Amino acid sequence: MNPSTPLVTDIKDVLVNSIGLLALALAIGWVIKKFLGWLAQRMSQSPIAQAVVTAIGKSVQFLLPAYTLSLLLDHNMQHFPESKHTIVVTAYTFLLSIAHTAAVFQLIAVPIAWAHKLADETENKLDDVLVPMVGTVAKVTVVLVGAVKAVSIIDPEIAKSVLALLATGAVAVGFAAQDTIKNIFGAVMLIIDQPFTLGDVVNIGSHEGKIEALGLRSTTIVLLDGQRVAIPNGDLAGRAITNVTRREFIRAQDLVHLEMNTPAEKIEEALKIIRELVTNHEGHDHRHPPAVHVLEFGEWAVNIRFMYWYRPANSSKQLEFNQKLMLQIMDRLQKANIRLASQGTPQNR
Repeated sequence: MNPSTPLVTDIKDVLVNSIGLLALALAIGWVIKKFLGWLAQRMSQSPIAQAVVTAIGKSVQFLLPAYTLSLLLDHNMQHFPESKHTIVVTAYTFLLSIAHTAAVFQLIAVPIAWAHKLADETENKLDDVLVPMVGTVAKVTVVLVGAVKAVSIIDPEIAKSVLALLATGAVAVGFAAQDTIKNIFGAVMLIIDQPFTLGDVVNIGSHEGKIEALGLRSTTIVLLDGQRVAIPNGDLAGRAITNVTRREFIRAQDLVHLEMNTPAEKIEEALKIIRELVTNHEGHDHRHPPAVHVLEFGEWAVNIRFMYWYRPANSSKQLEFNQKLMLQIMDRLQKANIRLASQGTPQNR
């Protein structure tokens, strides 16, 4: 009888038992994942709890088989030749590292869900754009760190070479894509500073319109004439941005031109009429009383300037009110026999 037969039988038994236990661990992990996924679907009212339960289920599917295999290899180390111990230890350490990385990758969903909840509670819609960006960066970081850590377990020197290669590649990409990086940082600055949110009407000097979308590379603005323009974020972040939507009120002013030969008492009467019409007007802001005064004696008219503040800052309503106000001023002045001047019209009666 071959003296090595009992050893071969032992190894076969160990192998069969190990495969059975590993298959059982895989089955249990799959069942746990399915059960927790089913449970998470019933937690729609609590997104964070839903994310926690789902992430745990997906993580267990990786961790349970990995730790089962690690314990089996460690427990049966005596069945391997002594020269192979280092290889076995390296192998299950590598598998554990991969499992840990996969678990962390899934668990990132929890802080992302929390960030989504905070973003939903804020009025600024740009927070909804920031969360997916940060989530993507976090996931890529976990994958890169996990890959380097796994490679370092097999060969630390290779891991150093990979890190050096990544660093060199990052520098090369940085030089080759300076504009892209500038635009990405511009997007981050716009989201952090929040000079506008999606749907706001802004004026950036060369363009005025509604913010439609904010991407990593550019921001899309729908102009007042309906055209869409994409402005690089790096350029936009460096501009002076006037947020028309966020203003509390609209300051409006206009001129009334009286004939040059209008008597002083009629000018005083015209000032009084205009003051009456703009005092406590529709949309009046008590913090800013209206101003009515003679601006100048021009070449062809006596110019009266009136200024008022209108709330809320609704351009359409303010224009409608301004039209009604101008017609009222004209009507009252005509009834008071105060003549309006027009450029080029003779000023002698």
